[in-house]
Amino acid sequence: MIIEGLSPGPLPPPKAIEHKFRTPDHSNAYTSVYNLHQRVLGDEASVIRARILGFLLILTTNDTVGDEVVSTVVCCSNDAALHDLGEVYMDFFIRPFKKYKSSPTPTIQSHPSRPSSDLRKQETNSMVHQAPDNHEKAKDLMDIAVSRLCRIFEVNYAVNEAPEDYADIQQFGATAINCAYIIPASTYFKLSNETKKDYATSVLTVLARFGYNVDTLDGPKIHSLFNVMTLVTVLHDYFDQLKLWFEVTTAPHRYEIKCLNPFEPILRNMSSPFTTFTTLDPRLPLPDPALLALHATCANVAHLSGAGEHIDRVHKDLRHLDVLAEDGGSSDVLFHALYHSSAVDVGT
Repeated sequence: MIIEGLSPGPLPPPKAIEHKFRTPDHSNAYTSVYNLHQRVLGDEASVIRARILGFLLILTTNDTVGDEVVSTVVCCSNDAALHDLGEVYMDFFIRPFKKYKSSPTPTIQSHPSRPSSDLRKQETNSMVHQAPDNHEKAKDLMDIAVSRLCRIFEVNYAVNEAPEDYADIQQFGATAINCAYIIPASTYFKLSNETKKDYATSVLTVLARFGYNVDTLDGPKIHSLFNVMTLVTVLHDYFDQLKLWFEVTTAPHRYEIKCLNPFEPILRNMSSPFTTFTTLDPRLPLPDPALLALHATCANVAHLSGAGEHIDRVHKDLRHLDVLAEDGGSSDVLFHALYHSSAVDVGT
């Protein structure tokens, strides 16, 4: 898939993208990364790390993120430092957002009956004044938020439909939906040992350096509605695998839906690739544009650099590898094993 005129694979020469450089430091930083990329061709791990840096420098439109990447690259005095920086962004920016192909599809749960409108109003009043403190409460509040309408993908919420909704179902169709996290909840919860806490701290440090106020996601706040949204099951899986993202437009809370699988039937049947997030209750926050922008950047860089496929391949090797290579060739697999044990599944 072409993203902003860029194809997955080698970094473009600096002269071909001069229009994307905002400052001399930006140009110098990219030139350094490009030269590194040319020197390490043939070494897959080093190439991918260089491409992560390069595509981050090209694609980032957020000034805070862009300035952070530029300044850290400029501070690197040699190839080893650049390699390590690329590894930091892969391990603590791309990996945390990405679910692996072998991960199970989230379980779909339904309720036996639909609450009355009065009970639904009481539930809303009791919940909107505080962030839900666990995954189940987040799903319950999201159920209230979407209520009868789920127009992101022009389909209806298939669970707990009342008779008055049947006409809408006949017109738009119905499907199951899931509660999807933008920042995975495993970043914060069930951190039972120091390794896991250190990993979570590293992830949050990268997000903070990218300008995001991580305190808004602290502890149970990870389940706040600005970090979750409802997605059709198959698209939830694409989103978690960084194969689907929401690209910000100039209109508030309006996004263009991008997917690496252009033949997905749900997307092909949509009348428009654009969607606008809305809420029937202004007390219920919409998904945070800043978080969705970080996810989109991560998805774009993972695709163009090959980091997404590399992580999938390493995860597959982990399941089949009994002994690590003596020459250090299994180092990626070893780190992945440590990461996998740190990123605890909490139902996302």
